[in-house]
Amino acid sequence: MAQPRRARISRRRFLSLTATAAAVASATRVAAQPRRTFISAKTTEAPSLDPIMEQALSRQRIDPLFYNRMVEWGHDGKLEPALAESWSTSGDGRTWTFKLRQGVKFHSGRELVADDVKFTYERILDPKTGSGGRGYLSAIDQIETPDKHTVRIVTKLPTASLLAGMAGGWSAIVPRDVVEKGDLRRTAVGTGPFILQEWVPQSHLKARKNPDYWDKGKPGVDAIEIKVIPDEANIIAQLRTGNIHHALLEDNKNYLLVKDDKRLRALRSPRLGFDMVNINHGRKPFTDVRVRQALSLAVDRAEVLQAAASGLGSVTGPLTPAMRPWALPAEEFKEWYTPNVERAKKLLADAGFPTGFKTTLKVIPTFPTMVAGAQVIAAQLKKIGVDVQIIQEEYGVWIKAIIKPNFDFDLTMNATTGDADPDSLFYRRFHSSEKQWNNDGDPDIDALLDQGRAALDPKKRKEIYDKVQRLMVDKAIQIWTFSPDSIDVTQVSVQYQQHFTTNYYGFRTVRLER
Repeated sequence: MAQPRRARISRRRFLSLTATAAAVASATRVAAQPRRTFISAKTTEAPSLDPIMEQALSRQRIDPLFYNRMVEWGHDGKLEPALAESWSTSGDGRTWTFKLRQGVKFHSGRELVADDVKFTYERILDPKTGSGGRGYLSAIDQIETPDKHTVRIVTKLPTASLLAGMAGGWSAIVPRDVVEKGDLRRTAVGTGPFILQEWVPQSHLKARKNPDYWDKGKPGVDAIEIKVIPDEANIIAQLRTGNIHHALLEDNKNYLLVKDDKRLRALRSPRLGFDMVNINHGRKPFTDVRVRQALSLAVDRAEVLQAAASGLGSVTGPLTPAMRPWALPAEEFKEWYTPNVERAKKLLADAGFPTGFKTTLKVIPTFPTMVAGAQVIAAQLKKIGVDVQIIQEEYGVWIKAIIKPNFDFDLTMNATTGDADPDSLFYRRFHSSEKQWNNDGDPDIDALLDQGRAALDPKKRKEIYDKVQRLMVDKAIQIWTFSPDSIDVTQVSVQYQQHFTTNYYGFRTVRLER
């Protein structure tokens, strides 16, 4: 049988084919490498990026991308050294000496020095700035900088919660020169793991890896992008198609849509944050404690949790279940947490409102738990004769309305990331020197908060904050409703660690497997 003739190729043709094959193999390897830009999505945008002045939760969540604090909350719920490498306290508990990490650089290229810390904290403490973090640090009496890597803080009294306050939501360290020459509303210049490249409000934020980040090995990706997509159903769709890697759900009901999707990973855990109803104590009829108590008795918190978060969470008192060991269980408040329409009506009648009254309840339309919760609460209050008109307000407008000096609301839904320390949570929000949320001020609560701040013994602190929680619920300072579970959804290829504050600390260590 005749053998087939073998095709012969020239050396030039052989080399050309070899080069082509190598190029194809190289392109295949590149395509198989991980996408190094981590893409997340959220429903709401912050009015500005200023880490000290801007109150918005959406701003607070992105802080870990661009900024560091002197100390920070770790994923295990414990305080860890950050910009402060170490610290010590004096025998009387009033003088704290912090040693800064050396060689830490701001994104501008300038070295972080002690004067930046002093400037940051004094800016927070200045009443003229109106910073939301003033209550976190109000125990500070004076700040000294013996050298460029040492910060000495003297407090008015021994203060057990100083470190927790330094890890709080408005305590990011900023560069003095940048703030004095301009501001940080439209930019971000910190010491954090990412450097801001572009921010288009209501559209997207892009940032690249900080090559000089002091915490070696972080971040785990080359760049991030955060898209603003107001409709969370659209976010879920884009997770399913792989267009985005991650989202922290605002509407817990969407967990039911993704929990069994093999393409996605749904992470669920308790969070510090909670939903509530703020009450303006400066407006009648809410100046009368009986009116506030009537509202509290009318609200079925379990029903609100079910409607607003599909039951994915816990009914909460002033400290959430995640705040171990400080939180009292909701059962402790059963006198006020068990709905009682008849008793509520009697309280209103005793206060001079036998037929009830009309009021308004504000919500932010892009916060699903607020919207759903407001509908249920309005229906519940209707049963005791309180006619509630729900008013939707844009995020930035709403924030201005609920803080000093405005307090332009009757009732408003609210949500917070919470705090891991009771003093950090309570003092800035409820002490009469602060009055951040409810335009309130109560001498009995003030006295307990002052005692709690000064108590250094953990057992004594626990006793004090147990009393605070009971008194706040008894006086219906506001209406605590529920703490929704924290739910992050990622592609299965993403290695992401949740953080109990719901702030984006997980962006520092996130990795893309393919």
